[in-house]
Amino acid sequence: MASIVLVHGAFQGGWVWKWTAEALAERGHTVHRPSLSGCGQRRRLPDPRAGLRVHADEIVQYILDEGLTDVTLVGHSYAGLVCCAAADMLPGVVTRLILVDAVLPRPGRSFVDLGGEPFARLLAANDAGGGMVRPWPLDGFGVGAEAAPWFERRLGLFPLAAFTEPYPESLAPSPARRVYISCLPARNPLLRAMTARASAEGWEPHALMSGHCAMISAPLELAGLLHRVIRDAPSAPAPGDVDLPPLDRRLLEDMRRQLHWTCCRLSKGEERQTPEAGDDGASGCPEC
Repeated sequence: MASIVLVHGAFQGGWVWKWTAEALAERGHTVHRPSLSGCGQRRRLPDPRAGLRVHADEIVQYILDEGLTDVTLVGHSYAGLVCCAAADMLPGVVTRLILVDAVLPRPGRSFVDLGGEPFARLLAANDAGGGMVRPWPLDGFGVGAEAAPWFERRLGLFPLAAFTEPYPESLAPSPARRVYISCLPARNPLLRAMTARASAEGWEPHALMSGHCAMISAPLELAGLLHRVIRDAPSAPAPGDVDLPPLDRRLLEDMRRQLHWTCCRLSKGEERQTPEAGDDGASGCPEC
């Protein structure tokens, strides 16, 4: 099985991948979920100097320190930039690069350059001073009402430099297999544009019916999709083709089961339990 490194988006930490990581480990994978500078368990020590290159260097150093080879590097949201840069710096080590509803880089351009005026206004509205940005409203994360309190308590400030530092122009594109997973329905114009770009630039497309933070709103479905991508040979879809999950009875039941499971774990604190594939959810949860 694979060595998988899961990298979180802005304001979050390795904690956000907990449930997806557990499900991947049960499938036999070795899973890592590092936290970037000032994030996760270190969110009480915000670092305004930590820009995109610092974060990319951290992931590179983590992979080297752990002695990992044949790495599947997975980045969510902002971490699309981080993981693309890290993969470019580790050719031959990172063999699969998977982005989940993430930002694709353009050499010489920053996140705020790609997001344009709407994103610049969002940054200004959430300026926390001292070179830091506070988390934006929860509806932008797409975690759902059940998980929102749990999620919000773990968020922290994030360095403005991560959004304003341009992507390095000197890096050669990684030869890794490139996969892009879109979370649908996509409401954010920037993420819709990223999905279109990924298809046009030859990324292998897949889709997941979930909120933007799929590792919270659909952790089991995301783990299953990552497992299938890693296990299977690369597909060759036609340009613009997206592997949409069918709206059938099985999918709807899986979505209902995931919502039930998340609700129960959050309300009871049973974060070590994982539902069996045939679990019918009949545990008496009053909210499902």
